[in-house]
Amino acid sequence: MWTLITGFDQLSKEEIDALVEAPALITILVGAADGDLDREERTWSERLLRSRTYNNPKTLNEFYRVVVEGFWVKVHSEMAHLPEDPEARNTEISTRLERINPILAKLDLQLAADLYKGFIGLAEETAEAPAVFCALEPSARKKPAG
Repeated sequence: MWTLITGFDQLSKEEIDALVEAPALITILVGAADGDLDREERTWSERLLRSRTYNNPKTLNEFYRVVVEGFWVKVHSEMAHLPEDPEARNTEISTRLERINPILAKLDLQLAADLYKGFIGLAEETAEAPAVFCALEPSARKKPAG
C-alpha cells in the first residue's frame, strides 16, 4: 500500500493524502490559470507525471506511481469542487498547497527536497506546455527557405 512508501512512515494518512493530491492541485493552479485546463496542458501534465514513475530519485518512483493512478479523475473531482472563478480557485488551491510545507518538514531532508523540486518542476513544465505543443505542431515549424 502507498502508506508504506519509504520515508513516509511518520506521516498520517491525511498528510500523505495531501502530498499525493498536490500534483493535481499544481496542475489545476498552473494549467487553468487562464480559466481553462485545456487538452494540451492535461496531456503534457500526465506525460510529466508518468515519466516521474521511473525517471526520478528512486525513492519517489512509488510515490509518483500512486499519483498517476486515476490522476485525471482526481483533477476533475477537484475542479468540480473548486470555485469556478479563477482568482477564487487559485486562492483556495494556494492555501491548500501551503499546508504541505509543515508536512515536508517532517520528512528526511533529501526526500523533502526531492518532492519539493518535483512539485516546482511540474509547475514550471505545465506552464510551458502550450509552448511545447505549439513547437511540435507541423504548421508551427519553420519551412526551409527555398
